[in-house]
Amino acid sequence: MDLNSIAIFSQVVDCGSFTQAAEILDMTKSTVSRKVAELEQSLGVRLITRSTRSLVLTPEGESFYQSCCQMLEIMEQAELEVTANQDLVRGRLSVAMPVELGQQVLGEYINDFLKLYPDVTIHLELTNREVDIIGEGVDLYAQVGEMDDSTLVSRHLAQSSRVLVASPDYLDQFGMIHQPSDLKPPHHQVKIQNKAVKLPSWHLMQSGDAVSIDLPYRLRVNTISMSLAACLDGLGIAVLPEFICREHFATGRLVRLLPDWEMPLVPVSLVYPQRKLIPKRLRLLVDYLVERFAQRAAGLE
Repeated sequence: MDLNSIAIFSQVVDCGSFTQAAEILDMTKSTVSRKVAELEQSLGVRLITRSTRSLVLTPEGESFYQSCCQMLEIMEQAELEVTANQDLVRGRLSVAMPVELGQQVLGEYINDFLKLYPDVTIHLELTNREVDIIGEGVDLYAQVGEMDDSTLVSRHLAQSSRVLVASPDYLDQFGMIHQPSDLKPPHHQVKIQNKAVKLPSWHLMQSGDAVSIDLPYRLRVNTISMSLAACLDGLGIAVLPEFICREHFATGRLVRLLPDWEMPLVPVSLVYPQRKLIPKRLRLLVDYLVERFAQRAAGLE
């Protein structure tokens, strides 16, 4: 029995899947399965009951898993205490974020961070699915929208402003929007819906007045880029981040609707699991991204 096998077993339990654990550990599924089987053989007990759809811990497996978690935490803390004051920054980080946030902004910052710290390796996943930060072993996640897990640590990055937009062709066909009450059929929206970006409904605010809009959609998509493309093609009204619409306002391909009405700002945050000691590489990455966003907000980039 070795620490590597214990770590693999714990990751399988955390993920609830040999396949997902293998992806996180950057190993083949067969290797992960073999390591767990060897661990069971060395202990002389079955730890996991396998089925085609799920993994279930045996009573012995549950007890062993709890002990493994304590052991791995002690080992991690010991490593952090030894390396906390060292100048060398090294090791691997697992980072995840919504697709557009990575493509438009954070991906570039991650690249720049890696140039500063050549001994750091980052596994970056751009995804619009819901990420289980603890279960998937994610070190850092960029959250768009309100955070609903109070057990995670959060660092504020920015407030994203959203605007109501449509193409000139769409407005020629269905009519201009002069006031919120005009947002009704035959008008329709291009709806964005995914589990990664937690956006509020359409709420418009002006001088203390607030209006909620529930406009039917003809197209529902799961990425901002697809919504933008559909909106540019005249398929409906969309609510989009203001910064990705600027060039299209300048060229006249998009029209901002109801500019005197505002929409609630959407928070963008970095979230990560609570730990007694934060790895230096993670702390430096968080501080770096916060600083880059501050420079961006100040117009220094």
